[in-house]
Amino acid sequence: MSEDERQLAEDSPPRMVLCQRCSEEFDWRKDSCPHCGWEKAEWTDEGRYGLARSD
Repeated sequence: MSEDERQLAEDSPPRMVLCQRCSEEFDWRKDSCPHCGWEKAEWTDEGRYGLARSD
């Protein structure tokens, strides 16, 4: 298992990801991208690929 895979599995900081809007790298533990302001809730609320179940 690579170091990156291990960090993701353990969710150990920092958890750097690419922004879904501007593709800049930012820390996933933050609520929004510091570069463009995209809020990760826009993605997590809809579920992966927008396939969240509607209640």
